[in-house]
Amino acid sequence: MRKSDARVRYTQRVIKESFLSLLREKPVNKITVKEVCELAELNRATFYAHYSDCFALMESIEQELLDAFGESLRLIDGFDVSALIAALYAMVEQHGDACRVLIFGGASPSVLGRMIDLARPSSIAAWKHQLHHASEAELEMLYTHLSNGLMNVVVGGYDKYSREEVISFVNRIVKSSLSLFR
Repeated sequence: MRKSDARVRYTQRVIKESFLSLLREKPVNKITVKEVCELAELNRATFYAHYSDCFALMESIEQELLDAFGESLRLIDGFDVSALIAALYAMVEQHGDACRVLIFGGASPSVLGRMIDLARPSSIAAWKHQLHHASEAELEMLYTHLSNGLMNVVVGGYDKYSREEVISFVNRIVKSSLSLFR
C-alpha cells in the first residue's frame, strides 16, 4: 500500500511540475493534456486517472496553496503580522514553483484574492476584541486595506527585500493603521 501511495504522489508531482513548466510559457487555456503528458513522460490515461483536464490540475495546485496558507493561519494570532509574513514566506518556500508561476508570475491572479478571503473572518474576529471603537464597516475596510497591501508587498518584494525588511515595514504600517481605532 505504501508503494502505491508513493507512486501516486510521485506521478502527481511529475504531472504538476510539467504543467507548471508549461504554464510559465503560456496560459492554462493553451496547454493541452498531450503536452503535459509528453513533458512528464506519462501516458494520457495516467493523467486522466488523477485529473479530468488541465483546469482541474490547476485547481488542485491552487487548492494545495490555499490549504497550506489556511494551515498557517490556524497557527497565528490575527494581530501577529510577523507570524503571518513568516507563514507566507514558509508557504512560498514549501510550494516555490507553484507560487512563482501562479502568484508571482500572475498565471492565477485569483489565488491571492482567495487567500485574502480565507484570512478575513479570523482577522476581523481578532480585531473586534482589540479595536472596540471600530465599526463593522471600518474593520472590513481596514482588513481590505491591510491584507491587499500586505500581499502586494510580499509578492512584489519577495525577490527584492529581505524577510526582515518586509516584516519591519509591514509591522510599522499595521501598528499605524490599528492605532487609529484604539
